[in-house]
Amino acid sequence: MNLNIYGADSINYEGIKGDRYWFHEPYNYTGVADIDERLSGFPVVVFLPDHRSPQDTPLIIGLQGMCAPYQWNHFIIPTLTQMGIAVALFDAPFAGERSLVRTFTALAENEIKPLIDRGIAFDTQLLAKVFQQTALDVTKIQNFCHEKYNISERLGLFGVSMGVLFSSYAFTAYGVGDRLLGTIGHADLPSFANSWGRGILTDLAASPVGNLAEILLGKLQPQLKPMVQMLRLANNLKYPDQYANLFNPMSYIEKVELPRKARFLVGADDPLVNIKNAQACAKSFPDGDCYVVPGLGHGKSKFGLTFADHVRYFLGTQLRDW
Repeated sequence: MNLNIYGADSINYEGIKGDRYWFHEPYNYTGVADIDERLSGFPVVVFLPDHRSPQDTPLIIGLQGMCAPYQWNHFIIPTLTQMGIAVALFDAPFAGERSLVRTFTALAENEIKPLIDRGIAFDTQLLAKVFQQTALDVTKIQNFCHEKYNISERLGLFGVSMGVLFSSYAFTAYGVGDRLLGTIGHADLPSFANSWGRGILTDLAASPVGNLAEILLGKLQPQLKPMVQMLRLANNLKYPDQYANLFNPMSYIEKVELPRKARFLVGADDPLVNIKNAQACAKSFPDGDCYVVPGLGHGKSKFGLTFADHVRYFLGTQLRDW
């Protein structure tokens, strides 16, 4: 392992002081040197409570959704540090400062455009590497925080949307973490992909018609080519190919034993997450449960409390004994 860690720089969020590091470990994602270099370095921010001894302080490592920067998880910092729990946030590949375009839009078709422009496919083979490296990044961050700050080895993984799948893969395949806490998502990759990639378009994108469309778009409207690749990717996740099976968290569910537990929070009005799939996924864990919130969509609320408020309450109840 050739991991280099730089920093720390002092940062502040709502009066809470933290440390910002830069982790860098070269990895061959695509075989294209400048692209792999951009994907191999990433920021890590750490916030510790100031009223608890380090040895008694557990850690939550948080991951945002597909291509979303870690700053979108800032709102959990006050809640957890006030509870006496440390927080570490970082960017997954193609997100935030680890993206190729750094637009911070969280739109995957924008983030992968530099790949498409250079003839590099954003497919399940590449996504398998992203999942594997993200899980390894979680272990690096846990080890670093334990050694640097002398905090407890109690670890919880928190994810939002696609971040739930990233966290779940680390939890099941790598055995990382004591608790898995997922919001607006769950751990079953094919059913999750089926709900956000539903419809005939994904099937068409994976067919010869889709191949023809990609060729024509490359000549007429090249800006739409990334969307075709995203639809094709969704199809290969709905009907898993050999690579998708490798990073489906549920492929490793038998490794999860008590007292490790999983909890999911989903919205009753979420157009991207099927409630029954999330509930079935939760029941697959030895100690798993799924909570459905009326009025909550995919990060937005039609009525009642905001998404952030629901998540804060969720974390507060699930980590009350920590």
